[in-house]
Amino acid sequence: MANRFLLYGATGYSGRLIAAEAARRWGNRTKTHRPCELVLASRDRRALAELAEDLQLDYRAFSLDHRESVVRALNGFDVLINAAGPFDQTAERLAKSALDAGCHYVDINGEVDVYKRLDDLHYFAQSRGLALVCGAGHTATLSDLMLDTALHDLQGNGLADELGIARIAVARMKYLSRGSARTMMRMVREQVTVARGVPDSKSPRLVLSHAPVGKLERSFDFGSGEPKHGSGLRIASAANLIDTLTARHTAERRKVRLERIESYIEMPTTMRLAYHAAAVGAVGYQLPILRELTRWQIDMLPEGPDAKERADNSHRVVLQIEDRYRQLVVDWCIVTGDPYELTARLALAVARKVAEAESPGGWLTPADVLGLWQPLIDQGLDSPLMGCRTERRSKAVAHT
Repeated sequence: MANRFLLYGATGYSGRLIAAEAARRWGNRTKTHRPCELVLASRDRRALAELAEDLQLDYRAFSLDHRESVVRALNGFDVLINAAGPFDQTAERLAKSALDAGCHYVDINGEVDVYKRLDDLHYFAQSRGLALVCGAGHTATLSDLMLDTALHDLQGNGLADELGIARIAVARMKYLSRGSARTMMRMVREQVTVARGVPDSKSPRLVLSHAPVGKLERSFDFGSGEPKHGSGLRIASAANLIDTLTARHTAERRKVRLERIESYIEMPTTMRLAYHAAAVGAVGYQLPILRELTRWQIDMLPEGPDAKERADNSHRVVLQIEDRYRQLVVDWCIVTGDPYELTARLALAVARKVAEAESPGGWLTPADVLGLWQPLIDQGLDSPLMGCRTERRSKAVAHT
């Protein structure tokens, strides 16, 4: 019997890409035998019916206003995939409804505050044998897989007891979707989330603390990149990425003690100035008139890159790990194709692994579910990491 998945937010930009990827990989209702069945869902019945007709997939239209009706809509599904942003309005409602309905929950959220709220559902999910996976999109998943693989290799080389700071750096994206722009605006705070080891402790436990915006800035080698974006070393500012939170979980699971985990976004000078100014005005942004003005400006943006732009789109994520003497032992740069199409493949791969009971219940990171980097790459055309490559290898850890 095929595993059944419900994709909520199917009519959004990322939702449509996930739906199209599922139809391509698993087939639609014209196919007699499917390994998995995806059903589309959103509150917009008209747009949903058009998409379902185009992809030949079944659909269900419902809003999130009444929890009992949401739970009824989720009954009979193995996994709920949430692609409906803004996630501060959908993630908690859908996650709790999924747990009540007895199905696993996966989303592509990138918002730190939402991640923290869902993290609190760990014990409830674990007691029911259900998995909660937040942030199964491209940057959080890639950085989590990179860190998990690096820590595994360092442990194998006997180097994991001498570690200092882990840094994740995300290159500037060439094309942004409207949803990504909203996420970036919600990331702006007066302070940046950092994970820190407990002083004078051998425990791998990491606690969350904060640093002022602008205090943590570094140069990272993002490789050749696009000529438009420059090449080589480029400046990045620490930011509120959920990559910090997924990395924290993964380091603790690996029982590796780190001094700190920090996440950065590449920013040219003008963008850094705007970022600092936005952080200073973050309190004022809470005023309804300013929130509405910002929302109107974002709504004027294109929904996302078109097919031609996606074919020309690529992205880079850097992982650096220092030893306690501030010497780099890991310095990897992962090069991807279009991040939005990569998100679609990763979300489906995580959902399928969860449905096939290849992971335990409770709060999980993408690396918990997918495993190490190289076995995923070895799947070839079936790999969710298809088109990704490691551009550089560190001397201390030879990542093959």
